[in-house]
Amino acid sequence: MTLDKQIKIVWVILLALIVAAILAGCTTAEKLLDKAERKDAAIVAKYARDKYPCTLLKNDTAIIWKDSVIYIDCPDNTNPFEVVIVRKDTVQNTVIKTIRVPVKVQLPSKVVTRWYEDSAKLKINDDHIRSLTKKVSEQTDKIVSLNKKVSNKSKENWIWRAIALCLMAWQGWKIYRKIMIKI
Repeated sequence: MTLDKQIKIVWVILLALIVAAILAGCTTAEKLLDKAERKDAAIVAKYARDKYPCTLLKNDTAIIWKDSVIYIDCPDNTNPFEVVIVRKDTVQNTVIKTIRVPVKVQLPSKVVTRWYEDSAKLKINDDHIRSLTKKVSEQTDKIVSLNKKVSNKSKENWIWRAIALCLMAWQGWKIYRKIMIKI
């Protein structure tokens, strides 16, 4: 090979690389994503859901009642005839007996729950519903066409039965005439 041919080959290769780089640069990430979404939307939605978690969709405040135990000082009523004294009073010098009774009281405790729902999951479910709806409509069309075939076959069977009955009646008439002629 001559030097001129080698230079031309190098220039052609270099030009091919430049054209390839220019064409590769024209495809943006958005175009690639659109192409992938058109090809298989469910995979793109699953990828997006895994890569980018969802955000808060709804704040919901709920009040939950919880039982709480408190202790109340009650007079000791073991003997109804006995005077029950609740505290020591230094002025009157009386002592009141009390007992602590546990009492359950319902107290409200506020709980804020957050409800998350991502649009990727909704997109996947929507695609699944569309595919199932398409399958159902295809099956419905198939059922309608098969029902038409069955009704046509049924009509055809009745026609063949009528023909067979006519032939049997005709043969029966011929046999009857042969018997009547011999008698």
